[in-house]
Amino acid sequence: MRLKFLGAAKQVTGSMYLLTLDSGYKILVDCGMDYEMKKNPTEREYIFPFEPVDIDLVLLTHAHIDHSGNLPALVHLGFMGNILSTPATADLTSYLLFDSANIQFHEYRKGLSQSKKTKRHLVPKPLYIEKQVKECMDRFVTVPFDKSFVVNENIKITFVEAGHLLGAASILLEITEKGQTKTIGFSGDLGRSNSKLVRDGQLFKKVDYLICESTYGGRKHKVERSAEEEMLAYITQTCVNHRGRLVIPAFSVGRTQSVVFTINQLKKQGLIPSHLKVFVDSPLAVKTTGIYQRYSDILNEEAQNFMAKHGSLFEFEGAEYLDSMDEHDELLHYYDPCVIISAAGMVEGGRIQEHVSNNIENPFSTILIAGFCAEGTLGHRLLLGQSLIRIKNRDRRVFAKIAQTDVFSSHPDHDEVFNYISKTIEPNSNETVFLIHGELTQLTAMKNALHEAGINKVEIPDMMQEYII
Repeated sequence: MRLKFLGAAKQVTGSMYLLTLDSGYKILVDCGMDYEMKKNPTEREYIFPFEPVDIDLVLLTHAHIDHSGNLPALVHLGFMGNILSTPATADLTSYLLFDSANIQFHEYRKGLSQSKKTKRHLVPKPLYIEKQVKECMDRFVTVPFDKSFVVNENIKITFVEAGHLLGAASILLEITEKGQTKTIGFSGDLGRSNSKLVRDGQLFKKVDYLICESTYGGRKHKVERSAEEEMLAYITQTCVNHRGRLVIPAFSVGRTQSVVFTINQLKKQGLIPSHLKVFVDSPLAVKTTGIYQRYSDILNEEAQNFMAKHGSLFEFEGAEYLDSMDEHDELLHYYDPCVIISAAGMVEGGRIQEHVSNNIENPFSTILIAGFCAEGTLGHRLLLGQSLIRIKNRDRRVFAKIAQTDVFSSHPDHDEVFNYISKTIEPNSNETVFLIHGELTQLTAMKNALHEAGINKVEIPDMMQEYII
């Protein structure tokens, strides 16, 4: 069989891998949006280097757009088969894809308006619209964790808990050809040990080939306090002692829920003022937070015990979830001490930019970046310590405190990924590791560490590279 790397090869976004069996049966693992290609209107016309109608089956590791974001386009352009995922992933993906379609539509309209002024006519059209998202979601077939799904006598698929996000899975394929069975494991995005809300990920028992993410290769998380200790310190310093506002850019799905749950724990323990307002200003977060409650049976023990005792993971005195723009606009004129959680996590677009702009010149406020920010993003520029920041075409002086925490990161660091691989792949064996979902520097750091441990068959694929396995 052949394995071809069509995305997230020497880069982070656009996860997509094509497995072609000797029989010609084609399995696509993930179908993510490539954010680099998204910026280029010309390249967007060629998002699939294959005919979608030729794909027989799609497997989805988890809901994040860099893994699921091109599924509606795949269906619209001819894919006729089913999309397999866990039930929670299917529900989260629906909300994320509708949100993506809405964002693309508004970007298109904004681009048309600007092109009339500048007389530039190259405005990228949306990759899909809401109608095509609905058609895509009709193709989903859900499979629970650890229950093998038999496609036919030659293909068996098992979703293994990855711990990255609610419903996120690593995928084990057992492929039989010419009387020989080979096992192929796709890690998807892995999670960290003892994460908020989600359970720890599970290892594959044994694989012949492991396709593994290495987003944080060569980097270690700087975590010295627990999530509760971290949030308590920032809330106390900013909202209680200085009576300022704590603004937290956070991804709507996953990170927002972890932050809100942690604040709920502090409130229930009486460690922060019960009257302190906590605003979640993200329509997508409002919608998806309910899914975490619905799938509480697959959350970790800490979350389940808390829910059994208090009834809700995310509802508490002072919590306000904002959906409409009117509510958002009202919050911009709220000047009492509070916590504001809004998307996007790297401060690129979304409602968070207005909150950052509204507080960046307040020396009593704190902007707390709750995760990694890619180079060039507004979040990254804030972390560089620039004294002047341009937000929404306006220059703002930075008087607020700029801070960062890794405690809510949903990706494992170098040591955690290394341990995952070394517990799955035997040293000096014929088992092969393919490192993906990372920049070349990170992938190389992980490859070198694996070589030192005696794991010698390690590949760093190029985009569009194909291997016979």
